[in-house]
Amino acid sequence: MKMKLLFVLSLMVFMPTMVEPAPTEERPTWPRTTGSSEINLDGRMFTLSRNYGGVIFYHPSYHFQTPYPTRSYKVGAPNTTKHPNTTTTTTTTKHPKTTTTKATTTQSPTRSVSVCLRYMTDAVQPTFPLFTLSPDTSSLSLQRSFDTFMLSYYDSFSVDLQPIVHLWPDIKQDIWTSVCLTVDTSKSVVQMFSGGYMSPRKVMPYQYVWSGEPVISFPGFDGQLTDVQVWDYPLRYKDIFYYMSRSYYGSYSGSVISWSYIRYDNRGRAVLEDNFDMRAKVEQESRRKEKKMRFFSVEENKLLL
Repeated sequence: MKMKLLFVLSLMVFMPTMVEPAPTEERPTWPRTTGSSEINLDGRMFTLSRNYGGVIFYHPSYHFQTPYPTRSYKVGAPNTTKHPNTTTTTTTTKHPKTTTTKATTTQSPTRSVSVCLRYMTDAVQPTFPLFTLSPDTSSLSLQRSFDTFMLSYYDSFSVDLQPIVHLWPDIKQDIWTSVCLTVDTSKSVVQMFSGGYMSPRKVMPYQYVWSGEPVISFPGFDGQLTDVQVWDYPLRYKDIFYYMSRSYYGSYSGSVISWSYIRYDNRGRAVLEDNFDMRAKVEQESRRKEKKMRFFSVEENKLLL
């Protein structure tokens, strides 16, 4: 009997310590999806999120390769074997470091670049990163801060650009914020456009030469993104006007990355869907068809009467 009581008491002391560990909270994983090899995104937009909601665009002929860490491996340990008259030494052999790189176009000493896009967001996030061009070779990043854009490159230099000069009175107010950035490498001059306004042309503190890597990354912000175009030369005012007027006065298409011929890599909570213009067009078509059906229905009823 005493043995049973001792056993029960030992269980009572030990059981409170047998508590299951609380489950660890893990960050939700989001699927990484890639668009088809040649996809036309005209009439489409991405809804992004600043919380793991980025997307990368690149030319269809450009191929991403997964970079692996480089290491040096030693074959055996160095040792010395002594003989009566000779000494043989085995040295350490290192394999050459191998790095997986992405194929890029041939770099020109005067390589310029222009980027145009349309986005929509609210005033809740006045400051956010917009995009980074060629992130692996010649990083060129644009960030919006209230009404000012800050251009950063080579991780060391930056230029503030504020589109305040009214250039085109014919540009009507749009639901989208349309922006264009031009970098003229030969003159080392940069300029920013937003809607019907432009910034003063500014001399860059250090010359930027674009590598030609046809990749543009959007880390994510709360809003929508559409109509991304990249050219390998500084756009003329006429070309920018065509973009801002949404092809009303003339057509446009990026020479390096075009929204109608592009690939994308979804890095998180980025949702591809019809843009607002396409939705309005579909709704108008639906109303027009409904109106026609009503008209024919009334005419048929008249004939039956």
